[in-house]
Amino acid sequence: QEKADDDYATRNPGPGVSWLYDIVRGYIEFTSADQILRFLELATKDESIRIVKAKNRFANPTLTGYRDLNLHIQIDIGDDFKHICEIQVHHMAIRLLDKELGAHQYYEYFRKYFAGATGSLKDRLDDLVFISGGKALDDALLN
Repeated sequence: QEKADDDYATRNPGPGVSWLYDIVRGYIEFTSADQILRFLELATKDESIRIVKAKNRFANPTLTGYRDLNLHIQIDIGDDFKHICEIQVHHMAIRLLDKELGAHQYYEYFRKYFAGATGSLKDRLDDLVFISGGKALDDALLN
């Protein structure tokens, strides 16, 4: 319910929970980029799987630097019924480092901090600039 309220409350037609794709979610972990590419080859060739959305966070990491690939896939499960679920594709080394550093807690914090309309995002970024005294945030936080 929290994700529906945070991310989809204003979407029409509502309610927000009707926009959730990742009620069924799983992950696959690979030890190399070649394995990830091979998985993508197989997934795109399988006629029972249709990739409806992809977030390539290897190319565009989260605010905290985390990298993975999220796929929303539509699976034909027979009798003309289809289901959308999420598969998170991870590289083992990145996932282990994320766990070791406890980085997911920072992701959750920033996800909530920057949630909302574009106007509130601009307000939050302006607040950060004000707090830093107009300096680059890295420099401000190091002093």
